[in-house]
Amino acid sequence: MRVTNPDAYVLRENTGTSGVVESARTAVGVLAEHDIPHLIVGGIAVQEHGYPRVTIDVDIVVPDVLEAVEWLTASLTGPFYRVPKVGDRIEDERNGVFIDLLPAGRVMKAGCKIPFPEPKVVTEKLQIVSLEELISLKLDSWSGSPNKRLKDKADVNELVLRRKLPRDLAVNPAVQALYLEAWDALQAEG
Repeated sequence: MRVTNPDAYVLRENTGTSGVVESARTAVGVLAEHDIPHLIVGGIAVQEHGYPRVTIDVDIVVPDVLEAVEWLTASLTGPFYRVPKVGDRIEDERNGVFIDLLPAGRVMKAGCKIPFPEPKVVTEKLQIVSLEELISLKLDSWSGSPNKRLKDKADVNELVLRRKLPRDLAVNPAVQALYLEAWDALQAEG
């Protein structure tokens, strides 16, 4: 894998979370075999965009969640199997890593305003969501559940600080006020 963020690579290799990337690579390889495009969001995307933090699962946006689950769990020899009673989650039996499949063009849950982006590229390489889309999704998720999704807000703050992001970053208009509020508060704290 081409390392886009050396700090994220060091984090994964030294905290035992390299299995998360192994699971992600295997999953996108299977998706590519079946002409299914994907986008990586969540913790891996946060790492690749400049905030090396621990993550224990993989979040993959696909056009059709049910089709992706079918192909990923079709092999009798594994490594993926369905998590009982959770239709959009699979588990890698090699390391216990969960993979959540997320629906392109739909929102995360009721109350959210920003749909997951439509993946366009079919490839065996991890396709990371853009920084602007990631920040927009994180702020949207946080605003819908500010106590349960506090990590999403922390991810945004860390990315703003570490990447020295501009105040006029092209985030989704639905969360622009939240981004400006966070940006201004971080600047005020020095």
